[in-house]
Amino acid sequence: MLHFLIAWARADAGEWPAYAPPLYERNGWSDVPNQHEARVWQGAVSAFDASRHRSLVFDEGIIALRDWAAAIGDRQAVPAADGPMAEALEDALPIYLRHWWPRHDRQNRAWITALRVDLDRIEDAVLPKLEAAYGGRWPNGPVPVDVVSYANPVGAYSTQGRLTISSVDPGATMPQALELVFHEASHTDQLEGPLVRAVEAASRAAGAEAPERFWHDVIFYTTGEILRIVLNEFGRPGYRHYLEVTGGYARRQRWAVKLPALESHWGPFLRSGLADEGDRRLALQQVAHELVDRTP
Repeated sequence: MLHFLIAWARADAGEWPAYAPPLYERNGWSDVPNQHEARVWQGAVSAFDASRHRSLVFDEGIIALRDWAAAIGDRQAVPAADGPMAEALEDALPIYLRHWWPRHDRQNRAWITALRVDLDRIEDAVLPKLEAAYGGRWPNGPVPVDVVSYANPVGAYSTQGRLTISSVDPGATMPQALELVFHEASHTDQLEGPLVRAVEAASRAAGAEAPERFWHDVIFYTTGEILRIVLNEFGRPGYRHYLEVTGGYARRQRWAVKLPALESHWGPFLRSGLADEGDRRLALQQVAHELVDRTP
């Protein structure tokens, strides 16, 4: 419900972007609300107006509120300043359970069921490839995933080793949902950390600083390409990256330079078997050199 209220508040303020999944619920309730329900719900949306410009990934107060709402954190950890949002969640919960939860729960469970069919088949093939690509290790134990109707405008995020993914975002449907899961899991410290250091070292070798958040773009490309490789091995050729399907490669100008460099040097490494650390380092250096040469 927390993510739902955050999205609703942003939509009411005209700040829920057009590329995000539309909140159809704002157009009509599942059943006609009584005056009390309508008043409490609008009060909860108003309380969550305070969340509109805060980060689900980095804001400790929002994270504490999320963890408490998900029953994995204590109410006492929520900052006093965010008390009105916590109270709004408690007040609005019966209304959410009556009007929205049955549909959301069905959507979430259907998404999980569709994902598990392929995830159980391919994860043992994907994980070692990701480890070799990043030079890291998969976290010990399971990675927790919260499936919600609305995660954030781009459909998924991760923080503190916990993944949150939308079940209604058009870009998060199968088979690209697999890529999103592995992408967000790649942000765990054991995988992301070694990659960030490797990208920074490759950029220094090229005589320049790494482009801002280039390591994140490497994760985007890597998870997409490894899914393409693995699904092809399982007899399912033709997989398209999440950013291909959603138009991210074409929409974001930074990819005009980065994508050709990754396809020329990093892609062949990913398809080579990923066995040699020297090849990995060289591929990243080649990407970095091309970015330096092609960036004005």
